[in-house]
Amino acid sequence: MILTCYYCNKSLPKDQLKRCARCLLVTYCSKECQAKSWKASHKFNCNIHPFNASPSKPGELASEAERPAKHSPEWNERELDRSLSRWLELWRSSFCTWTTIALDLANHPADRVMTHCMRLVVEPRESEHDHAKDYQIINAAVVTIASIETKFPELDVYIDPTDFTRFRFVVVLQIEGEVRRVRLVQWNDLNAEKWRKISKDSSAELASDWVQVLTFGVENMSPQEVEGKLGRKKSV
Repeated sequence: MILTCYYCNKSLPKDQLKRCARCLLVTYCSKECQAKSWKASHKFNCNIHPFNASPSKPGELASEAERPAKHSPEWNERELDRSLSRWLELWRSSFCTWTTIALDLANHPADRVMTHCMRLVVEPRESEHDHAKDYQIINAAVVTIASIETKFPELDVYIDPTDFTRFRFVVVLQIEGEVRRVRLVQWNDLNAEKWRKISKDSSAELASDWVQVLTFGVENMSPQEVEGKLGRKKSV
């Protein structure tokens, strides 16, 4: 399985990446990227994963004896987290590229990455053991970060006003209409300036149908197939 560093967006085999020991959600290709990500924003957003949280000592990691029993309510919640994390690991690289496309950077001010993000609303579906199909997108949009902060204050989004390469997307998991999880993904794209300098017409064309193309890709293609097509879009 190929996963992506949450800081530099480098793709590597799963066994070559490290995972944050507290939240179990973000992966890094090196200690350097982990340290930079922690300083840039992760320290403001890193919450102890429910599987790791001590029930008797708030804010501390659980001992092995404190871990939830299999099929208990706590265990079921942990499995929900793991399922969503696994799906995001498979699609994260594609979603990062689609965020850049959707923001239409060539036709907006440079600080658009600080004011707007991509938001995906997803729900579970039967996948027949294909984890890339565990969820389907029921809504996709570019929204203001302010609206995300208002609706989901627990995310505590940190914005560095000097960082014009920091992008974000949010995944909202709904089950039977109820919001069960909200994930904020942030990363630095060193190609941001390149996207700002492509022709305005090309940028607008790419952004014009991103919702339909993204939704179709997640529904009908593999992450690798989508990445192949996105590679051609990056060369525009």
